[in-house]
Amino acid sequence: MFGERLQTRRKMMNLTLEQLATKAGTTKSYIWELENKPDIKPSADLVNRLAKELDCTVEHLVHGDGNDEDQVFFREYKSLGSETKNTLQKILKSLKDKPND
Repeated sequence: MFGERLQTRRKMMNLTLEQLATKAGTTKSYIWELENKPDIKPSADLVNRLAKELDCTVEHLVHGDGNDEDQVFFREYKSLGSETKNTLQKILKSLKDKPND
């Protein structure tokens, strides 16, 4: 359930209701409602902001599936500047070319 996943992720990130609400641009009481009332349906925009602040994907919050770490990494990678992307690509190439120990 969305509320359980939201609460679990929030606690895993060591965020209070108020801290998450502030970061996501909503209220503490609305976060509480999302976590505890299954009939509450947040907007897609809010779910997206919550996922970003909780360092997970929308799919994880909504459905509880998806390869979260890879998707979060790729989302963050896409927002980087070209110089940083080039640096990361060089690091990845170096790691791939390194023989297995």
